Amino acid sequence: MAMLQNTPVLKSSHAGLNQTFAWAVDKAISYVQTGKSGPIDRHERSAGVPGKAYDPSYWAGYTFRSAYYSRDFCHQAAGAQLLGLKTENFTMLQRFAATSTAGRKWFPLWAINFDGSPFKLDWDSDDSFVREVPAVFELVEQCWQQYLWTGDRRYITDETLVNYCRKAMSDFIKLHDNRRPNGIAEGTGTGDIFKGSATYNEVHSDNPLVEAGDGIACQYRAHVAFANILKARGERAAATLEQKRAAALRQHFNTVWSHEQGSESIVRGYDKAGKPQTDWGLENSWFMPMKGIVDAGPRLDRLMEMISIRMDDPKTRPSNIEATSYIPDVFFARGDRESAWKWMEHIHKAPANARDYPEISFTVISHVICGLLGVIPDTPQNQLTTQSHLPATVGDITVENISIGDARFTVSHTGLTSSAVTLTSGAKAFTWLARFPGRHAEVTVNGRTRKADVLTENGLIFSQVKVPLRQGQKMSVKLQA
Repeated sequence: MAMLQNTPVLKSSHAGLNQTFAWAVDKAISYVQTGKSGPIDRHERSAGVPGKAYDPSYWAGYTFRSAYYSRDFCHQAAGAQLLGLKTENFTMLQRFAATSTAGRKWFPLWAINFDGSPFKLDWDSDDSFVREVPAVFELVEQCWQQYLWTGDRRYITDETLVNYCRKAMSDFIKLHDNRRPNGIAEGTGTGDIFKGSATYNEVHSDNPLVEAGDGIACQYRAHVAFANILKARGERAAATLEQKRAAALRQHFNTVWSHEQGSESIVRGYDKAGKPQTDWGLENSWFMPMKGIVDAGPRLDRLMEMISIRMDDPKTRPSNIEATSYIPDVFFARGDRESAWKWMEHIHKAPANARDYPEISFTVISHVICGLLGVIPDTPQNQLTTQSHLPATVGDITVENISIGDARFTVSHTGLTSSAVTLTSGAKAFTWLARFPGRHAEVTVNGRTRKADVLTENGLIFSQVKVPLRQGQKMSVKLQA
């Protein structure tokens, strides 16, 4: 394929961040397979079948395999979008959605060859293939997230994607809610990923779960996403029902599911005997705060403290860097910029062979733009949100060529007190929601005093002002001294 044009460019007073971001952009682009041809079903034990034309796609998984994986794809999609890989994201998401069938009990395949065919290493038959519950729901979430990034209505109208979402949020849950009937999708509790796992955590196969924290957290986020999809499609009654399902699941989680009698710890899953598990569970521990299902308060604070302690200990942190690549997202979700930066630096300083896993370069890009810059897109509403999450050691940051829909932006932060956005290209006007942590009655917009709104989201307080953006005009918002 031709080299991607107008990719994001970072400029900061932190030289190491500049270097890492530039490396990540180049590295991620090198994984693109669009327009290429080569083998399929290639892996560590087989040379595969040669001479196949590849779909628009990129590596999301081991580079010695000729396939992309659903879990990796979902975590890499934001970074891919920021690199301009819109066609690749849509094609890959649609390919996964198309593999969800009644014969597979509405599970999508775990891995797909670059030509769009099932990757046979992870698929023996429709009764024996790798399947993990969280991926089902993260693919639903990506339909909505990519619509927000691109404004491409195919994400909410394409028959394959819409049918996938409908089946995932109805028949799939019903078919996989047997051992503990409560509206939560289950795994088999066998520890065999070819039979169905409740969790992304493949380490604790000696203590398999029937229901898992990452499964219920992803299901909650999928209910929210599907409600938004239905609303955008004009299916208002169905959207309202789906919103109620999301709210009910969240309430059940916080009042029943996550509680163990006599313990203040948060349950991370239930085993085959129905016994709750409250110890460290890697993904089924940290996905709960990352997906925002846990109510703010002392229990969430203790969970975040446990995540910090377990991650600090080399004996209990993940042995694979791709799992660690979620941790900045976990801390950004709770407004803990210093801890998020700590784990970003840990990833940046990892050995080169570890950083060569594709998920790392793609997530470095999203950690910077979605994390440090706090960029939240809403292309259908022509809206962009930012909030600085810069740590003390990064004084300032500017990223050019941030792609949202057909528009491009330059976003800058100086510390936590000054932000600027320029709509550099794109025909439509945008509204910028400029956010700052804490309570601030007033801010200055291009030197003029404006009243700010003080808002709270799950215990996190921030101040916000709406700023109109016109092409070529730089708008700046600062906190008053």
